[in-house]
Amino acid sequence: MLVKSISKYEESMLLSRVAKGEEDAFRILFTEYRHQVYQIARKLLQSETKAEDALQEIFLKIWLNREKLPEIQSFSAWLNTITRNYLYNALRSLAYEEVFLQQSAQSGHSFDGREDILSPLALQELKELLQKIVGTLTPQQRRVFELSRMEGLRHEEIAALLDISRETVKKHLGEALRIVREKMAGYRNPAGRLPTTGRPII
Repeated sequence: MLVKSISKYEESMLLSRVAKGEEDAFRILFTEYRHQVYQIARKLLQSETKAEDALQEIFLKIWLNREKLPEIQSFSAWLNTITRNYLYNALRSLAYEEVFLQQSAQSGHSFDGREDILSPLALQELKELLQKIVGTLTPQQRRVFELSRMEGLRHEEIAALLDISRETVKKHLGEALRIVREKMAGYRNPAGRLPTTGRPII
């Protein structure tokens, strides 16, 4: 449960200011709630880096939908809802991504005692699809994606290696993951499971 330390009136006035596009009001809102959102994300995602990314994405969503803020009766309850929904979606995406990348790295062999998560045919098709999608990324997006998802480097390590800022790393990785996930989404059936066959969607 996210607990606010400002009064209902103060919250209402703050949301109205944010809705008008006042960035200083948004910074106050962010400061007021960032710790609680981060702690929930850290607990569920089990990663400081992913929790920080989730925190930024959740508040970006709030900013992009700021015109709706004055209609919210309880910002705390609303924030709980969008935080929960975002994190559950993130967990599903991470589970899919980890299954694919781990099996891809192991050339079709099962891992963690689980078998037949992907058939050899589906795995090969997904590997080929991933290569095609990664090939459509910009050179910097591709390099950051490979260092992060294929080699397992942290944002700070990638930034140092490529001589760019951590924020630039996050920007490139976020865009790369968005593209990869969107183009690979066609491989998920309505039940959310990985199919055993399929053709590349690009």
